Amino acid sequence: MSGLGGLNRLSRLATVVRAGLRSNFGLAILKHRLFKEKKDRWLVPVFALAGLGVLPTLYGIVLLIKGAYAILAPMGQERALLTLGVLAGQLLILLFGIYYVISAFYFSRDLEFLIPLPLRPSEVMISKFAVIMINEYLTVAAIVLPVVVTYGVMAKGGIGYWVNAVLVYLALPVIPLALVSLLVVAMMRFINVSRKKDILILVGSIVLIVLALALQIGLGRTAGPQPSAQAVTAFFTSPDSLLNRVGSKFPPSIWATKAVAAGFSSEGPANLALLLGVSLAFFAGIVVMAEKLFYRGLIGLSETTGKKRRLTRDEMSRRVSSGRRAVAAVFGREWKIMNRTPIFLLNGVLVVVIVPVIFVLLANMGSGRGGSGGGGDLSAILKTMTSANPLFAILAAALFMTVCGSLNGTSSSTFSREGAQFWISRVIPVAPREQAAAKFLHSYLVAMLGVVTATVVAAIVLHLKAVHLAAAAGLALVAGVLLTVVGMIIDLARPLLNWTNPQKAIKQNFNVLLATLADIGILTAVFFGAKALIKAKLATTVVLGVVFLALAAAAALSFGILLRFADKRYPEIES
Repeated sequence: MSGLGGLNRLSRLATVVRAGLRSNFGLAILKHRLFKEKKDRWLVPVFALAGLGVLPTLYGIVLLIKGAYAILAPMGQERALLTLGVLAGQLLILLFGIYYVISAFYFSRDLEFLIPLPLRPSEVMISKFAVIMINEYLTVAAIVLPVVVTYGVMAKGGIGYWVNAVLVYLALPVIPLALVSLLVVAMMRFINVSRKKDILILVGSIVLIVLALALQIGLGRTAGPQPSAQAVTAFFTSPDSLLNRVGSKFPPSIWATKAVAAGFSSEGPANLALLLGVSLAFFAGIVVMAEKLFYRGLIGLSETTGKKRRLTRDEMSRRVSSGRRAVAAVFGREWKIMNRTPIFLLNGVLVVVIVPVIFVLLANMGSGRGGSGGGGDLSAILKTMTSANPLFAILAAALFMTVCGSLNGTSSSTFSREGAQFWISRVIPVAPREQAAAKFLHSYLVAMLGVVTATVVAAIVLHLKAVHLAAAAGLALVAGVLLTVVGMIIDLARPLLNWTNPQKAIKQNFNVLLATLADIGILTAVFFGAKALIKAKLATTVVLGVVFLALAAAAALSFGILLRFADKRYPEIES
């Protein structure tokens, strides 16, 4: 009977996971729109073209990995490549997994249907954990798979290499995600009793992110003074010394590397067993904590609080008829939609601050306590490159500022974030073009925050001159207008309004992916245009002026298109 009960539990769990995956990826809706309504068939060639557009970048990454392998292999340090790939993937999961876990565990709308079902808390939480893991497989694929595949081809890995590589990849997200899950569940157990839940959730999430960044700082810094020449020689002539140094602060990356690289030899199965055993132990910890704390953390999350103060007649009059312009009123509504949902705020506004901070960490990697204090190896390389060519410095800084400000999903989810409440936007007495203008102002304000943060980082890390920073910021701001409008047009064309999880509206929204691909295409076109101007041996001011005017013209044209498209599209959208 116990065996039959176990099978029933597995069957229930599989059913819940399957339903979660269908909801997460919108498979049923996508199938209906593609094959029944035939509305989204245009997405097929778009994704095909996007895939072809990614191939040159992927080829460049493979060449870079092959070059690094050719340098490290003669010294017996080639395994460090695998460690770097695995470690980068796990750190990415550790950092951005916080968003997924908080959203899926505590803000998913399907929880109100799952909790009344005859499911144990651990079964509900495990089903959510499984969906997050599958999302993370897709997230880290672009980082881990090129390294693993290229290394395997270069090292002529046998069947043991590829079998262990698959097993390690499947286990890769477990430890970092389990660690994040344990911290989040413990945090939410105490937050839900407060009247200021949203604020505390946001603060707690930021604390977890700071801890993750602090871990990355520790991983990126050496532990002692600068070594002597003899010590450096001994270090590089000792096999796998670089592997052990890189992975010393996070041992699972070493276990994963040795399990894959050694294949079926004695070292391979032993490290694979160690990795899987520790992953299983962390997973068991999740099950235990779910039974004890998960539902307690959910109690009261859907409640709201108010001050319950009676308004006077004058106060009521001022609030009902504030006299604000329509654009300002819609802007205020958009601001509240973003800020009152921690997931939107974390994934939108906070990202434009985190990305520049991550750049600072990467730039200072390799700087130890005994260093000169001038930053890491990457920082020194970037300073050398930018100081040698002012035009390169300005364009590179502008690209960095643009990426930090505009590639965050805020504009490309601006309509989707309203969800089932979009009907309000259709019935309020405000013209669609005015609503679109207000939403643009909100999204562009987030982009400006990213540009300002990136400008400060560029000044600190690269020590650019004030005039160069000003020129780069000007280019980034005008490019931000264009990219913001493009993202809004894409989201307005097919808004995702039927989401059950706020995470899905911004992080699991096809529109965000489409907008990112469109942004990459626009920036690539700008790159080749600037390259052609430089080849024509035009002056620096001429090159910058032409690029600025071209971006400004495209931004003005696209903004006009957005306003006209809003007037046409709003009446057609069904909540």
